[in-house]
Amino acid sequence: MFLSHSHLDYEKVRVVRDLLEKEGFRPLMFFLKCLGKKGYEKLTKKLIKEEIDNRHRFVLCDSKNAKESDWVQFEVKHIKETNRPYETVNLDWPEDQIEKAVKRFKRRSTVYISCPYRLIELARYVNRKLKLYDFDTYLDDYTFNDSNSYIDFDSKIREVLAKGYFLTFLDDKFSSDIHCFQDAEVKIALQEEKWIREFCNYSPIIPIVTAPLSDNVSSLFEKLNLIDVQGKNYEEASEIIINKLMKYDNLNNQ
Repeated sequence: MFLSHSHLDYEKVRVVRDLLEKEGFRPLMFFLKCLGKKGYEKLTKKLIKEEIDNRHRFVLCDSKNAKESDWVQFEVKHIKETNRPYETVNLDWPEDQIEKAVKRFKRRSTVYISCPYRLIELARYVNRKLKLYDFDTYLDDYTFNDSNSYIDFDSKIREVLAKGYFLTFLDDKFSSDIHCFQDAEVKIALQEEKWIREFCNYSPIIPIVTAPLSDNVSSLFEKLNLIDVQGKNYEEASEIIINKLMKYDNLNNQ
């Protein structure tokens, strides 16, 4: 996680960094001494871009100083040009409000992954990628062979949906047969989704489409934000899913 900030706000930004670390994030807070030296601008820009590109999350520590900082604005411009979402913390907020914002980052970074066993390798790959982005994920590989696990994933789905998202991987073999684990998971999630949409005005269910769906299945998910990864390899699919998930999440929490 890259913390974009003005060095004039160092003490306030350190508070944000400590709160992020407390929630399990790995924020990078640094100051390049060459920023103020003439003749180093090209090298400095290159270093900053490389640091941002090698971090999976970007947090803008906004303030009057940040708005007046050419380097902070350069960093934000780079993020926007690379079409990546970012979080914002206003340093003028009282500390308790900043702490609440950081906790929202964590809550919104919780994901339950549901899939049929035939798509488990893709799900595992996406799961590993999400963890690199500091998402707290839940993917139970064992529910496919344990008929007694229904109560466990029932409670886990409800727990995750209270604070995060439910990703379900769909293919052309998906049905509404609740005797299958994925179908049962989806049924639970759809039940929870009704009141979340009503009271929070967003849907926590995000279907991942990997193959053409039947009309019946399409109608089941038609009001939700589908992510289409048909024909994509694991890496391409992961990038699409993560980018859209983060953008969707930022939109829900503006």
